[in-house]
Amino acid sequence: MRIATAYTQSARRESGFTMIEILVAMIILAIGLLGVAGMQAWSLKQGGNSGIRSLVTMHAYDLSERMRAESDDLTVFEKTSSATCEDCHPKLSAWQTRLLEDVPTAVTAVDVTTNANLAFAEITVDWTERGMGNDALAQSYTLYVRLR
Repeated sequence: MRIATAYTQSARRESGFTMIEILVAMIILAIGLLGVAGMQAWSLKQGGNSGIRSLVTMHAYDLSERMRAESDDLTVFEKTSSATCEDCHPKLSAWQTRLLEDVPTAVTAVDVTTNANLAFAEITVDWTERGMGNDALAQSYTLYVRLR
């Protein structure tokens, strides 16, 4: 009888989980879930930033194609770096307005070089995008294009 009671008492002491084991498991699970949530937030932020980069690239190529279509007078497309375009040609002003609708922090510069039968353009767009935390990261895209 003594052996049977000793066996049942030790079985009762070892059965189930202790409260400490459960708390440790919950802490490990919580840390893992916080890591997953942090990676999800970072992924969403970077997805938005890549969308902005795509828009900037698309607008720069759009301007280069407009310049090719109007290759007889490319000087109307020249613009120094500034946020506004009050003194620009209406074609360039319309392009910048569309760009600012998609990327409100954009600052553009367009440099046109012509000689003889050749024409080149340098289209630069600077903007800020969201970084880690509350930091805004300055970005720049420059498109070099031969127009004719």
